[in-house]
Amino acid sequence: MTNIRIKKGYMNRETKLIMTKVKIYDNQQLSELENNINDFLKKKEVKQLIDIKYTAFSRDGVDKFSTLIIYQEDLNIGKEDPQMYE
Repeated sequence: MTNIRIKKGYMNRETKLIMTKVKIYDNQQLSELENNINDFLKKKEVKQLIDIKYTAFSRDGVDKFSTLIIYQEDLNIGKEDPQMYE
C-alpha cells in the first residue's frame, strides 16, 4: 500500500509493508502449548491474527500437540528480520 501526501508544495511518499508469516509450536504438554500461544499473541509485532491451526495425536503412548499460527506483521523499512537469513 502506498500513500502519497502533499505537504507545502512537495510530495512525501510513505510505503507500508505488511508480511504474512507463520509460527509453529510443538509440545507434549497442552498447558505449555497454550502458554506459548498466549505469549506469542501478546507481542506487538503481531498486527493481525489470520488463523490458528491445531492438531493433537498420540504415538506409542506419547501425546503430542502442535499449532500453526498465521499472522500479519508490519515491516518497518530498515528493520531486519533475523529469521529471514536462517
